[in-house]
Amino acid sequence: MDLRVLMSFVTVCRLGNITRAAEALYISQPALTRQIQELEQELGCKLLVRSTRSLSLTENGYLFLLRAQEILDLAKQAKAELSENGDVLHGVVRVGIVESRIMDYFADAVVQFNQRYPHVQFEVYSADGDDLKRYVDENKLDMAILIEPVESAKYTKIPIDVIEKWGLVVRNEEMPIKKKTLSYEEIIERTLILPRRYIVLSEISSWFKVPESRFKVAAYHNLASNALTMVEKGIGSLLCIEGSFTNRPKPNLRFLPITPERTTSHVAVRKKNRKLSKPCEIFWSDIEQYFPVQK
Repeated sequence: MDLRVLMSFVTVCRLGNITRAAEALYISQPALTRQIQELEQELGCKLLVRSTRSLSLTENGYLFLLRAQEILDLAKQAKAELSENGDVLHGVVRVGIVESRIMDYFADAVVQFNQRYPHVQFEVYSADGDDLKRYVDENKLDMAILIEPVESAKYTKIPIDVIEKWGLVVRNEEMPIKKKTLSYEEIIERTLILPRRYIVLSEISSWFKVPESRFKVAAYHNLASNALTMVEKGIGSLLCIEGSFTNRPKPNLRFLPITPERTTSHVAVRKKNRKLSKPCEIFWSDIEQYFPVQK
């Protein structure tokens, strides 16, 4: 299966039109149509439904589009990893990062790393811990920096001593200006927006010593940046770490820490027994230079 044909198929899907795709690929429309037809013959199924004005994907076509994109991404990654020239280090480091103040440390780490290896690029993905772990498992990410707890034993870990406080994001109008913290009892009585991660929900329940069913939950989220808009609209108050709020502060919202205080730290993870590219291995081995780590 030719990578150029995969690229042609992905381009057709992206543009939804054979003529525009042919122009983007700098080939003739008949040649592109022939490529797609031969691809369908090779796979033994229809990928596209053609009409006079547009194209749409069949169910098989949608599945193949996902796989074609993965193959092209892997080919791009392999090319980058093998493009070392003498003492010049090339390649891509793919890192997943949760929304927290750890991003400040990571940005400084990228600056320092690129001063030494200016030809190495970084791909940075933001998501919650469950999504990032899945991407590491599927080899779509080389490593991830997560909020504890991380339950799986299938990762090599480096604990990072960057601590975050837990608290509640509320609208300014809902709290007296002198209010600086919120008790567990006060939080339980409020309508909440909670993180969707099961392990985090379990830990939160243990803090409050109540089952999850006791909370008044308006919504669950995987990224606090989206949840903050829900807080602004009055849907509920967001229970989160402080860095999730301070990364994208909103003037009409406040973060109030929980009392008694609850904190959590970070951890860098990579898949056990998986060899990474040279740039990734160097970055991983240097993590202790870039982040305060637990000894």
